[in-house]
Amino acid sequence: MMKILQEHLNNIANTLSAQHQATSISKHGGNTGTAREYIIKNFLNLNLPSSVSYSGGELFDSNDDRSGQIDIAIFQNDLPKLHIEENINLLPVDSALAVIECKSSLTTGDMETSNNQLKIALDSCKKVKSLQRLNTVGIGKSYFKEKGISEVVNSGDLFDGNLTAHIKTPYMIFTFEGPDKSLLQKKLFEYQTKNDISLDDMPEVITVLDKGYYLVKNNGWLIQQVPGNVHWSSPQQDRSTLIGMYMYLMKIIEANGMSKDLFPLIDYLR
Repeated sequence: MMKILQEHLNNIANTLSAQHQATSISKHGGNTGTAREYIIKNFLNLNLPSSVSYSGGELFDSNDDRSGQIDIAIFQNDLPKLHIEENINLLPVDSALAVIECKSSLTTGDMETSNNQLKIALDSCKKVKSLQRLNTVGIGKSYFKEKGISEVVNSGDLFDGNLTAHIKTPYMIFTFEGPDKSLLQKKLFEYQTKNDISLDDMPEVITVLDKGYYLVKNNGWLIQQVPGNVHWSSPQQDRSTLIGMYMYLMKIIEANGMSKDLFPLIDYLR
């Protein structure tokens, strides 16, 4: 028998697919992009805690380096943002909990071409993760000091088999239509090796709605780290396409609530 949460997320997946089909009648790229981002933001807003909000715009760090345009940033309501216009903000990277790139179709052709949607998303991911965070996403160092856990010197370390925090901003890709799982895994590895970047600079979760699966990075956050050279997992027991992204974000929000780290405002002013 399916659990209530999984059944709910399955129902939402069907709704998201229908909403995307309804908006695809528009042939204007800008309208289509705005519509798909609204669909995802609305899902998150209705089903995740009210302590966070969602915005398009850009991230910047204390060095004034920028991410470039992003689709959705999830940020804490009690941390700074620079409002530009409706639903557009400049966000300090230390206010952001995660970034979601939304795609209508995740094309995976030649990884050297500029119109390859997977390459565009991965290039954006690399840029977001290049921004220097002063606070981690998740349980911060102040939490461990308060608890007297002195042996945890880096709050991005594994603790009891699970990751406690992210040193770099978590990045997720959501696509309404996409490739088969094996092809996507192949293309992710191809991009990583060709660009000589670490797994840390790759996305945490990739959700492919029409194919009914998600990939989650094997970093010990959502599930205990799988030994060996496993880059992304796709748990077979999960019967909801949305469960990976949803649970990953829930854990981030809950862990960040225990952070105890103050926003490093002075570093953004110097």
